[in-house]
Amino acid sequence: MDLTQRHLVNRRLRLADAELVTKYVFPFWDGGWRIAFYLVDRLGRPPVIMGPPIRETRDRDLASPLKISDLRGVESTEPGRFVELYHYDPWWVFRGMGGIPDPLRRAILPSNIARTFLLDGHEWKVYDVEAEADAERIHAIVAKDESFRRRDFTAADLNLSVTWPRK
Repeated sequence: MDLTQRHLVNRRLRLADAELVTKYVFPFWDGGWRIAFYLVDRLGRPPVIMGPPIRETRDRDLASPLKISDLRGVESTEPGRFVELYHYDPWWVFRGMGGIPDPLRRAILPSNIARTFLLDGHEWKVYDVEAEADAERIHAIVAKDESFRRRDFTAADLNLSVTWPRK
């Protein structure tokens, strides 16, 4: 089963040696649609960075083989790293998320694909992002056109740097 961004909200994350309660889990992926890392917004604690994989358990929790000591503070990521990455945040959480230094916040916001794009004469609005079951790659960017028709765009359909160019 694929994991979608809209379902990576308010979930328990089971690590090899700990359990975290999350507000949001955001995958950040590169132009090849490979997930570079996840930014995990923990309930009552500063956000952290963790590597893939993440999977969904039968009881709908998230699980990772990583240990708590494998998680890094968000400040460990250079702001320039986000120039080559993408994420989907339909709620624009990063505008007000605590624990993120301002230079990092300014670098993260342009990587958000939560906006419309033009393709084949249609305007599409991103509705969700689906990660593969092992959550190491983005499988599809789900969008709806002006008539609310759904289309799942894959890497064969979209060149991320052309569709969402950076200024």
